[in-house]
Amino acid sequence: MKSTLLRTTMVFGLTVSTALAYSGVSAYAETSSDIQQKINNVQKKQEQNQSDLNKSKKELQSNNNKQQSVASQIQEVDENIENLNVKITGKENQVADTKKEIEHLNKEIDAAKERIKKRDRILKERVKTMYINGGSVKPMEVLLGAKSFGDFVDRVLALNTIAKQDKKLLREQQEDKKLLEEKQAQVKQKLDQIKADLADMKSMKADLDQQKAKKQSLLKDLKSKASELHEDVVGKQEQADILASQEQVLKNNIAKLKAQEEARKKAQEEAKRKAAAAKEKEAKQSAPVSRSSDPNPAPATTRSTQSAPESSANFIMPAAGVISSGFGARDGGFHPGIDIASSTGTPIHAAADGVVFRAYHSSSYGNCVMITHRINGHTYTTVYAHMSGYNVSAGQAVSQGQTIGAMGSTGDSTGPHLHFELYQGPWTPPPHNGAVNPLNYIG
Repeated sequence: MKSTLLRTTMVFGLTVSTALAYSGVSAYAETSSDIQQKINNVQKKQEQNQSDLNKSKKELQSNNNKQQSVASQIQEVDENIENLNVKITGKENQVADTKKEIEHLNKEIDAAKERIKKRDRILKERVKTMYINGGSVKPMEVLLGAKSFGDFVDRVLALNTIAKQDKKLLREQQEDKKLLEEKQAQVKQKLDQIKADLADMKSMKADLDQQKAKKQSLLKDLKSKASELHEDVVGKQEQADILASQEQVLKNNIAKLKAQEEARKKAQEEAKRKAAAAKEKEAKQSAPVSRSSDPNPAPATTRSTQSAPESSANFIMPAAGVISSGFGARDGGFHPGIDIASSTGTPIHAAADGVVFRAYHSSSYGNCVMITHRINGHTYTTVYAHMSGYNVSAGQAVSQGQTIGAMGSTGDSTGPHLHFELYQGPWTPPPHNGAVNPLNYIG
């Protein structure tokens, strides 16, 4: 059987249990006061177990509160991430729109460049024409070459018109270049700002993702701890149920002892009464011849009140199979019983006459039956665990060898086997003080 809450103990448990172990039965039977002491011990265990159970429940409640808080924080982070994703999508759309705008501006820039090229060609053509018509033309020569005053005025106006047109072309060319540069700067600045905002948002999202991952890790740890605490609570509740059943069994034993004692006393009183009546009758019958009676009469015959010999305390092997794990130290812990391995469905028998006080399913023991035995005035407890099923119920009297279930691998088990425990006195939770090696008691 694997190590579990109900069955795994520290190695020191072996020392305690071994010190209590012996083969055979002591010469004296348990008295009511002995059993009452066991009841007191069980009640102390119940108090300690209840204290531990309350503590585990409190820790579990605290854990659940932390889980709710962390889950709420994760939900808040998720909402922030969702809002940020919306903003990031908006910024990405802005980047796409800005790129389209840049594409449109590039077309306008190309058109502006084309206009500049055309103006450059016009200026070059004019210069070329002036050279073809006589080389470099100077304004003064043009004016001095006038044939009349009217011709002079016409030439002045023509020169002014050409100069204005050239100045206009140059100014337009400079304005187009300036507009081109301004648009390029604006678009670049706009794109850079959008990219910077997008980078900031992605950085914020990365931080939120990191926060979420940490909180999810914390929530996972809390859930893992909660699972352990829940298992602990279930185990302690199981112990509480077993201890309560044990207490009731011991109380029943005291009641039986008291009933037996009362019956014994009544029998003794009845025997005394009958003996006195017989003596009185005999005295009356012998009274007339008392003077000639034998001076040494034979004593009256009385029945012996000595109890019958005690029955054997031997237990039988509860199932056929191989001992796959013995009693004692195992894997750094303590194995409070023996494991008998065989195939699923192998019959399991009561190791001795007794009364079933627990028949239930445990997360650790699996399908489990616990039986209390009164042998030669002493209390013993046997445990049968990991069964595929059982066919007895609490309160049912069983005989030695009676089939109580079948071998299986339920609960904390890795294969079909019977985990069998034997206790001097009641069952005890870890470290299972009182557990003894069953092989020392099997005849």
